[in-house]
Amino acid sequence: MTKLSKINYLMASASAIFLLGACGSSSSDNTSTQPPVAHEVDYQEFIEDGVAQGIPGIIMSIEGPEVDFIGSAGLASIEQQTPMQIDHVMPNGSAGKKATALLVAMLHDDGLLNMDETIDTWLPDEILDRIENSRSMTLRQLLNHTAGVYDYLDSATQAAWYSAIMSDPSSLKTDTYALQFALDQPAYFTPGNDFHYSNTGYLLAGLILDEVLGEHHYTEMRNRVIVPLGLNSTYYNGLEKHMGSIISGYVKIDGELENAKVVYENIGVSDAPLVSSVTDMSLLLKSIVDEDSVISRDVRELITDPQSMVQATTTLQYGLGIFKEISNGKTVYHHGGDEPGYKTETFYILDDDITFTVFFNCNGYDLCAEQSNIVVQKVFQTLL
Repeated sequence: MTKLSKINYLMASASAIFLLGACGSSSSDNTSTQPPVAHEVDYQEFIEDGVAQGIPGIIMSIEGPEVDFIGSAGLASIEQQTPMQIDHVMPNGSAGKKATALLVAMLHDDGLLNMDETIDTWLPDEILDRIENSRSMTLRQLLNHTAGVYDYLDSATQAAWYSAIMSDPSSLKTDTYALQFALDQPAYFTPGNDFHYSNTGYLLAGLILDEVLGEHHYTEMRNRVIVPLGLNSTYYNGLEKHMGSIISGYVKIDGELENAKVVYENIGVSDAPLVSSVTDMSLLLKSIVDEDSVISRDVRELITDPQSMVQATTTLQYGLGIFKEISNGKTVYHHGGDEPGYKTETFYILDDDITFTVFFNCNGYDLCAEQSNIVVQKVFQTLL
């Protein structure tokens, strides 16, 4: 989203849906009409409706003081007709950026790196020489998207990336592989002068982590983040694929529904590192921003303090791997993830202590985009 915050967009769209359905009220209605009580809502019906409208499968978790729902609907595999289960896992795309940022913050807090040093502190000339302004951008700027570094998933290079991974699905793709699609490309601006979401920044952060740790950072991701937080169904995609099996994910190519599973189980990049369950993704997000967390206060503040939090749009802020906005007077943290075939949405409503995560095993075509948004919209009508 560039002109509207994500939640405001969803809520605005939701108003039309609910008016057509003769229930609820417009999100622009500022009267005292009370929203439905969350625990009285049939959330299972929401996801079953989504499947009935053409989404292959959905898993959803909502947890708070007055609501405790987890459910699934549809199929984890169309080919095998495997029912979707609540504990199934899938790649979470950019929703995993918060884990990369968290690991950096932990190493910063331990004095193993300084995120305010420029990236030439760690990276070699063969990379630096091919990235504009590389010697004047900091690690913190990579993580909050103020470095101006070209995004390898920009429209100019996105097709080349997808073509490359689709044509060679079985080999492991890591940060170095993905970075080649961003080299020798122009910067968006000089570091620190604007905000532009860039997946490349997280690739570079991953390579810095490798340099600092002397090995691929997935090991410390497990030791410092995954295990201490109790993310028992989570693993680093590609590099730890022996630890589980992802569900199928569907995208339309030339009008035909294709399964992207074989491609995405072999991609392990720092801008989209995780395979996880809905409950684990909720726990990760909540742990980063909630005071009642095993993550130290100093580390949490590094992610969301004013030095890290920048203005992404007029209503939306971005810290280190996490968005923040105020919706209906409530503070909401979130970060979704989109890959061809897989869509993750995860939110934490701080004021109400409510987590909401939903997985769709489809993405990249109109029907999936429309129907997945409707499901999310319906839920937000009950929570906000």
